[in-house]
Amino acid sequence: MWHPRNRGFTLVEVMLAVAILALIVTILYGAFAGSIKSMEISSEGGDIYRRARIVLNRMTQEISCAYLPPVQAPVQGEETQETQEISDIQYAFIGEDRTEDELPRDTLSFTTAALPLHGPSHGLKEVGYYLVPDPETEEPSLLMREDITPDDRIDEGGRSRLLAEGIWGIDFTYYDERGREWNRWDSTSYIFDGRIPRSVRISLFFKDERGEPLSLTTTAHIEMGGREE
Repeated sequence: MWHPRNRGFTLVEVMLAVAILALIVTILYGAFAGSIKSMEISSEGGDIYRRARIVLNRMTQEISCAYLPPVQAPVQGEETQETQEISDIQYAFIGEDRTEDELPRDTLSFTTAALPLHGPSHGLKEVGYYLVPDPETEEPSLLMREDITPDDRIDEGGRSRLLAEGIWGIDFTYYDERGREWNRWDSTSYIFDGRIPRSVRISLFFKDERGEPLSLTTTAHIEMGGREE
């Protein structure tokens, strides 16, 4: 005899079950794909922050060791070769305030006692920071110029190395021994009279994977800053 418990599924019931299963799989896949995408964006954003922190740490080390040696005027008739060599070198700390595309594009050139990235140390060296556009993508990159043999031009010579890509802006703010804030600094001018700042605030501006603007800021304290030689 036929018993109700032996009855199978109808075609409509099977199709309905398949449709429900497909809907559940679609929902789960969408959630999974979204989670993966969020993780990728978070990871890439974290990479940007890590690279920016590494760059800021390097810049802080260089700027913290900024130094201008005292240049004493020679006694008449007693000028030595060493004095002549020193007088031919431009020891300076020069930061220019620049803006481009509504973003800060400051430049900074100075002499520092920090160890060079490559090659032997000869005491002081020249360092410069500036942004240049990539010739293919037009995306600006941060470069560091290093000259281990200072000469009569603080803003030229040496080798330039890429510090970071995708840096859209860089801003330097200078503070003197009284805590006064300056947008620019020139130790060769009469205003600053051969002095270097007491501290420098460094701000880097970049974009995350969504194109949202981000910034990272730190302050470099200069041990010999704010002192008259």
